Amino acid sequence: MDLDQLRTAIALLQHQTVNKTAAAQGLAPSTVSDRVRRLESDLGSPLFTRDRAGMHPTAAGRPYLVAAAEALVALDSAADRLHAPPGLSVGAQASIADELLPAILDDLRQARPDLHVRLHPDSDRSRLLAALEHGEIDAVVLLDAGEHVGDLGFSRPSSDLEYLDVRDVAMTVVAPPKHPLLGHRVSMKDVQNTEGLVGREPRCSFWMATRRWLGPDVDLTAVGGLAQVREWVTAGRGIALLPEFAVQADLDSGRLEAIDVPAPPLRLRLIWREDHAAANRLRPLLYALTQA
Repeated sequence: MDLDQLRTAIALLQHQTVNKTAAAQGLAPSTVSDRVRRLESDLGSPLFTRDRAGMHPTAAGRPYLVAAAEALVALDSAADRLHAPPGLSVGAQASIADELLPAILDDLRQARPDLHVRLHPDSDRSRLLAALEHGEIDAVVLLDAGEHVGDLGFSRPSSDLEYLDVRDVAMTVVAPPKHPLLGHRVSMKDVQNTEGLVGREPRCSFWMATRRWLGPDVDLTAVGGLAQVREWVTAGRGIALLPEFAVQADLDSGRLEAIDVPAPPLRLRLIWREDHAAANRLRPLLYALTQA
């Protein structure tokens, strides 16, 4: 099968007319029509019907071309990876990718300009771990706790993965200025009994950390993303357990204050497949994470 013919047929499905397709692809209209005819001949089935109004996808042709377009995206992506410079594809939860990793990767680029690191943020931890298991990425950086991947409270991966905890991530309970729990040492029980504990949503690492620390029955209100949690606390609608790196600017500015209560840290965990070809290339990233 000629991929140029297939791409032209997919473009015709998208642009709906031969002339628009020809203009988009920089071809003559006759070339568009010829490519589609040749493709239909190779497939042994019509993809379009012809009438005075133009060419229209057949009932079988439309789903075929939609599926073919998805396959071409995957094929093009594979080709990009084939020609990409040697490096690492690292998945990370969105909050880590946004707030913690940029400075670390900047330091890594200066120390190892030959090592190209591609960051793949995703708010869905399960998708990241599935991509790692399928070999689509080389490693995952996420927040966890305990002796096994998933002990924080999320579902464990279906296959055995290697990991190393590269550093503790300090957690702090933040409150709006003048909150009753500020200004003196408080206990975990005091936080448990406080009305208005807020968090992102049940799949969030910080939400799981709150339940792991305060117990599964603690009353938590989901308010959306990390920015929304900070705004809710700033507005006096509650308090929240969050990592220090996510609230340091608010603490420095005085918009939020830290309650004096010892909260257990999370662990910044680098996870990889031991049998993955890039495992040996993880050492520079591992060093950068530990030195950050």
